Amino acid sequence: MNAAVLLLLLALAALPASCAPPRSFRLELASVDALAADAANLTEHELLRRAIQRSRYRLAGIGMARGEAASARKAVVAETPIMPAGGEYLVKLGIGTPPYKFTAAIDTASDLIWTQCQPCTGCYHQVDPMFNPRVSSTYAALPCSSDTCDELDVHRCGHDDDESCQYTYTYSGNATTEGTLAVDKLVIGEDAFRGVAFGCSTSSTGGAPPPQASGVVGLGRGPLSLVSQLSVRRFAYCLPPPASRIPGKLVLGADADAARNATNRIAVPMRRDPRYPSYYYLNLDGLLIGDRTMSLPPTTTTTAAATATATAPAPTPSPNATAVAVGDANRYGMIIDIASTITFLEASLYDELVNDLEVEIRLPRGTGSSLGLDLCFILPDGVAFDRVYVPAVALAFDGRWLRLDKARLFAEDRESGMMCLMVGRAEAGSVSILGNFQQQNMQVLYNLRRGRVTFVQSPCGALR
Repeated sequence: MNAAVLLLLLALAALPASCAPPRSFRLELASVDALAADAANLTEHELLRRAIQRSRYRLAGIGMARGEAASARKAVVAETPIMPAGGEYLVKLGIGTPPYKFTAAIDTASDLIWTQCQPCTGCYHQVDPMFNPRVSSTYAALPCSSDTCDELDVHRCGHDDDESCQYTYTYSGNATTEGTLAVDKLVIGEDAFRGVAFGCSTSSTGGAPPPQASGVVGLGRGPLSLVSQLSVRRFAYCLPPPASRIPGKLVLGADADAARNATNRIAVPMRRDPRYPSYYYLNLDGLLIGDRTMSLPPTTTTTAAATATATAPAPTPSPNATAVAVGDANRYGMIIDIASTITFLEASLYDELVNDLEVEIRLPRGTGSSLGLDLCFILPDGVAFDRVYVPAVALAFDGRWLRLDKARLFAEDRESGMMCLMVGRAEAGSVSILGNFQQQNMQVLYNLRRGRVTFVQSPCGALR
């Protein structure tokens, strides 16, 4: 490709947000197991067990709250995890001229758009044919001197006379994708966007998306994500239950507010934590279990641990939890992660939740869950799961309460005769994670211009 064409593509990629048309784009979200050949005959119970196992792999990739200081790091991109078999919802897109159709896992906790490319020396197995950049007339490798290349933490120039941007993108310390940072035409439905930067991956090690996905589409807050590159100021999704074969919906753009007239909704401010710049980070400042409310005051840079005051006993902070200056985020932060099925609470908060649920539910604890979950209660003989009492549980984000009913808290483990909590225990001092099980059958709207996330108790059919 000649220099003039390359310069034109770079100019298109650098267009400011004001040049982007206020349009909307709709994508269908397929569950990863809905497209898996080996999952066609699996029961709902088995599908849920697979999703829970993937969540536990993924948890290991979320950085600890006592991680590196922001001043020691450049931004983004190389920190966010896709652990082995990571990615719960898939979209179909096109790239190149002529368009190559591919399936990718979407991720609200990462930025880079990438797909595996020929020739590939160390790629994971994928179902779709692999993208060949040589047959695309609009493909161009980015030079290592470009500002776009500099957005990556780890990059280098090519060998010999090759000045292309070669990247290494690390997920959670043990999974990486390597290749060339390039630009090409991206196709969403009937719409095409020229000059979109993406990773043309020629090697993946240590872990990978599922074989149904050719790569990942990051929806995070960094400059290389899909929403940033398309200057999308709003997006929304609605997710079916994780074991469902019914597709969900993703809306990018101006129409991502279809449920704005709904009454059962809360709007929560997004916060900034320099340790997690790509994450959609919320301040978690309260926990409600039954009639017991626990408040979580923010930690300052001079306070080693927050002291909880409320009608419930305070959780004991970990002695290893060190207060760090975190911008406008508090110590008890929670990130929204569409690619984790279960929610994970920081250890002291999880322990408090478990203790209070044991008091409220008053059923014997069970062990040996076939779903691989930690807190389970033995169901009484002859009593259906939907008739068992579960107390009201809610999370407070900057004083706005998100209520979680039984269907978003517990799953029935039919093989073991128990009901089990779809919340896991994260390490002491770590960030908490809001998983997709707690977001099911709920519209979640991200308003990037106003810096807030809105949770709407409204069925997926209302998201047009």
